[in-house]
Amino acid sequence: MSYLSKKRAFAVIPASFIAIMMSTSAMAQQSEDEGGVYVSVAGGFEFFTDSEFVGVQNPDMGVPGMAGAPAVADVDFDTGYNIRGAIGYEFSRGFVSFLKPSIELELGYAEADVGGGVFNGGNQIFDGDINVVTVQANYNSDIIFSDNQKITPYFGGGLGIGVVDSNIVYFPNNGVATAATFGIFGSSTQFSTNSRIGLKAKLSDNFDIFAEGRYTRISSGDFERRFVAGGANGFNADVSGDVDTFSLGIGLRTRF
Repeated sequence: MSYLSKKRAFAVIPASFIAIMMSTSAMAQQSEDEGGVYVSVAGGFEFFTDSEFVGVQNPDMGVPGMAGAPAVADVDFDTGYNIRGAIGYEFSRGFVSFLKPSIELELGYAEADVGGGVFNGGNQIFDGDINVVTVQANYNSDIIFSDNQKITPYFGGGLGIGVVDSNIVYFPNNGVATAATFGIFGSSTQFSTNSRIGLKAKLSDNFDIFAEGRYTRISSGDFERRFVAGGANGFNADVSGDVDTFSLGIGLRTRF
């Protein structure tokens, strides 16, 4: 091999080495930015807002009440709990360079006990509980401000269906009744939406932990006010009302 050929060969070697290193670095960066399938589980506190169930009395024969009279129950709830699971797909950077989107399908459950209430402005003792099952399609977007950040803020929202089961009972606070005389019962499936903000922390290449605040709204559901004293079960009125909740929770997400 001539001197000139050797010189060219030795010039190619470092150039090739640099190209390989640059390619490897680019692949590593691309790997960090790539998305993929993930699953998540989360749980926390659920705060049901006060609900108003409104209707007009139309009692069956023999059931207490006056036809045409209002049926308005204002109910508040104790702090409840929630548990959620989701499967989703995280994309690489989106159209906006500092946002990293993901989509997911989520199943959730929330429950709370009744804290108190009034019917038609009266003086009653309320008890019972309410629970909600939601199936929602969600969109999330991580906010990326550094290639090596360990804490990532995110925001998102979703829509789907919510199934509300009501088991709200009450009786007059007059010292005579000691068990439920009326109740608001039923299961109603309605349109639901949510919006959320949170922080995600990287535990490893495949695991993240996150903390999230969320607002969920379920459109007006239909229930029944029924007379239940002494084992009876008589219809009094159809009532309807929205169910809104705020929640705080933590969760774990793993990528595949």
